[in-house]
Amino acid sequence: MPNVSPNASHAVAAAARRPPLSDAIGSLVTVAVALLFAWWHPAQNRWAALALILAVLLDAGARVIVRLVKARTGVSADFQGVASPLLMLGRAVWIGGLLVAGGSWLRPDLFPLLACTLAGLVAMGACARIASARMVTVLDAAEREAAQDKTDGRGTR
Repeated sequence: MPNVSPNASHAVAAAARRPPLSDAIGSLVTVAVALLFAWWHPAQNRWAALALILAVLLDAGARVIVRLVKARTGVSADFQGVASPLLMLGRAVWIGGLLVAGGSWLRPDLFPLLACTLAGLVAMGACARIASARMVTVLDAAEREAAQDKTDGRGTR
């Protein structure tokens, strides 16, 4: 069995609590694409770019909520291996941003459609994360209440 120092185990625990760098990079790439196209053709692209930026902010907030719920309850509310069109991007939102950029570079008139589509997918995934975090919180509270009732002698016949 390998000998692990206490400092190494603390470093591993801290790394597990830290948000993955790919989340931040993906958000930055997607926001940069939206801002670039909004600057390039503001009359056509500003509302779609705003929708995409707001969806990325909602997704970032949802990820923070999921981390807070995990820290509070010890249960991960994040989706692991779920095959769903809403969550297909997962932690790789930047791929969607690059696909929007590539498609819009080839056909600039399609940016609003592509950006709004990506914004919808990102926002629905964020809402699903928030709903999952809410379910974990409610179930954890119910389990704690049941355990408290059992220790207090309530609920027994």
